Amino acid sequence: MRSAERTSAPISVHFGHENMFNWRIEVVRIRLKKFGTKKRPYYRIVVQDSRKPRDGTTIEEIGVYHPIEAADKQVSFNEERAKYWISVGAQPSDTVKKLFNKKSS
Repeated sequence: MRSAERTSAPISVHFGHENMFNWRIEVVRIRLKKFGTKKRPYYRIVVQDSRKPRDGTTIEEIGVYHPIEAADKQVSFNEERAKYWISVGAQPSDTVKKLFNKKSS
């Protein structure tokens, strides 16, 4: 009897992979990841799943922000990668939007 059970047709399971990619992109954010010491912070501009903690694992690091440096050296990032991530649906945080605007002007 067991051999008859094993030869039955496999159960098909539908995971909805068509929508899975779009769903994952909606939760991707471009935000700051904090580093440094007390009273001397610096940040990395990272692409990260919004459900992860601020200092958790990242998808990609695209730049740095040093708030203590001189104004012209504070922000540095890969504009090409930032544009790519925004084009595929990643949402920049409010602070990162301000930094992008500050750098572009």
